[in-house]
Amino acid sequence: MSYRLLLIEDSPTQLLTIRHRLESEGFSVMSAQGGAEGIALAYKEMPDLIISDVVMSGINGYQLCRLVKHDPELSDTPVILLTKLDGSIDRFWGLKSGADRYIPKEPGFNSLLQAIREILGEAVERPKLRALGDPNQSLSAEEINGRLHQLLERLLFEATITDEVRRIGEDILDLEIISEKLFALLSSAFDYLAAVLVVNHGAQSKLMLDLSRDSEENEVKAYAARLAMQLGLPPLWEDAPKPAENFDNALTQPIDIAGMRVGLLIVIPWPGQTYKPGDQKVLRLICEQLSTVLRLYLSHAQRQGTLVGTN
Repeated sequence: MSYRLLLIEDSPTQLLTIRHRLESEGFSVMSAQGGAEGIALAYKEMPDLIISDVVMSGINGYQLCRLVKHDPELSDTPVILLTKLDGSIDRFWGLKSGADRYIPKEPGFNSLLQAIREILGEAVERPKLRALGDPNQSLSAEEINGRLHQLLERLLFEATITDEVRRIGEDILDLEIISEKLFALLSSAFDYLAAVLVVNHGAQSKLMLDLSRDSEENEVKAYAARLAMQLGLPPLWEDAPKPAENFDNALTQPIDIAGMRVGLLIVIPWPGQTYKPGDQKVLRLICEQLSTVLRLYLSHAQRQGTLVGTN
């Protein structure tokens, strides 16, 4: 199989040197002089691997890599960042940007070739999301900048959510207080009929509930109890009403710590309300951070002897 590489380098001399080296090893290489041109070519050609210089005018290698790794259309494409820099801070940002490898430039580029062979040797052939060379996928500079702005906004939103969830467990490790703060955060992100937190408390589970309409309490509890049992959590402390109603388009996200299921978060929409796919991602992000809070809470509860079956 002939692999197609995209080389992005704003130095014409370096671009020519690296391209010739790669082609001498049998690779098919397309090239771009700069990040904006490289991103446009990546969307159009869907290469098997992207090699980018880090220090470039305009869109640098870190930004390019972030955009590739956060765009569903390109996120499976491996990225190698190639640079003259070799400090620990530079390696840190290279990895944080999502790069598969961070390779210092060197005469002969042997480390680069080794990394390419390792990555492509591990790659599983993936279906292309659209036909190669689709002229309709040629992006303008404005479109590329728009995608970068969307990425930055999303990263800022994720960082804000992460910070807010971490603050939930800063004060008192009490499940009532944790739940109250969690529901306040959820209500700022979602419009919902009900939100439910189920926490594995040893031999039984605790259910914490935030209802917008009290008349739905029995139905919501029954629904949450059934989901919790299906997802491997212990039965609730209190018996839930039966039978359990189905709530269309409810968002559910298990909460795991080191392979152990410690909880479940459920957000139930109003009748006729439909959540978007991005809403599930937000809930998943919240639960990823909430797992740390619950780990601290459960450790505290175990020391206090308040977990069921630990006394």
